[in-house]
Amino acid sequence: MLAALEPAEHDFQEFKGSLFLADGRNIVAAFTANISRQISAFANGAGGRLFLGLDDDGRIDGGIPVDLKGGGTRAWLEDVIPGTVDPPLRKFNVYEVTPARAIGSRRSAIRPGCAVYVIDIAPSEDAPHQANDHRYYLRIAGKSRPMGHVHVQDVLQRTRHPKAAITRIDPFGDPDFDESDPRGPKVTLCFQSTLANLGRNLAHHVGVELILPRPLVNSESRNRLLEQPGTSLTQHPGELVFFRYYPIPLFPGQELFFQRLWVVVHAGNAERWSHPEAGVLRWRVFADDAPPREGHAPLLKYASVRRALKWVEVRSRKAAAGVSRATPS
Repeated sequence: MLAALEPAEHDFQEFKGSLFLADGRNIVAAFTANISRQISAFANGAGGRLFLGLDDDGRIDGGIPVDLKGGGTRAWLEDVIPGTVDPPLRKFNVYEVTPARAIGSRRSAIRPGCAVYVIDIAPSEDAPHQANDHRYYLRIAGKSRPMGHVHVQDVLQRTRHPKAAITRIDPFGDPDFDESDPRGPKVTLCFQSTLANLGRNLAHHVGVELILPRPLVNSESRNRLLEQPGTSLTQHPGELVFFRYYPIPLFPGQELFFQRLWVVVHAGNAERWSHPEAGVLRWRVFADDAPPREGHAPLLKYASVRRALKWVEVRSRKAAAGVSRATPS
């Protein structure tokens, strides 16, 4: 497939020799700065492919070692590429083309232990992306060239999808401290989510999934959530997914309080709050035909949650001590 490539660079195809990335087994110092301009240009335009390990005529020059970094060259490229532009690139693929076995008298032009790397970049909905030299680039006449003001304005206007997102999760009201439950002390906490349209397109239909760890939600909390208009519940192992549809179009720049949720701290789930996954609220936002936008918030970061955990711990310890004193020896 590499041999069959059109042997010319154009707006969707760029060749870079192995020395663009590595001199022997040493990564070229200017590599990040150089690839930043290429990534910016493809992402700001109609996308395309950047080939590392092909000369200017599209011929394989032997390839790049596959183990320039500890986890492998491909994994390293996947880690580096997003941060070469601002905002970070979210959608791209890195393909590693290794030597093929000999076919008859033909042998692979890629050296053993080396590969040609193909970076496939789609047109970005987050464009324009700034390279790390603080310029914006675009593919023009087969070259990555700095964008003028008019080009930047065109890219800003081309967004097709709304950008609906949960922008904040805030505590709402005072925690409900309860020592009347025979199962032990508990605290019910309320949070409120804020929904915003961060893009330039009207969002006609918006829906949000709030994903809560099952141990943090009791029946009362679940019922409160379901009382909010347009909310439905889907249960999965270990988690509860509450979906709410917003029936009114969300205008560009509009921000609103969207949904409240309730979680409970008690002696039975107190330890789970400190686990990396157990105390995390996650969400997915759907707006028209835009890709879902995901996010998460570790609830333990809120002071109200930490106070509730401390209160439950102290009250549980006191209750246990009281039972111990009341038990005959």
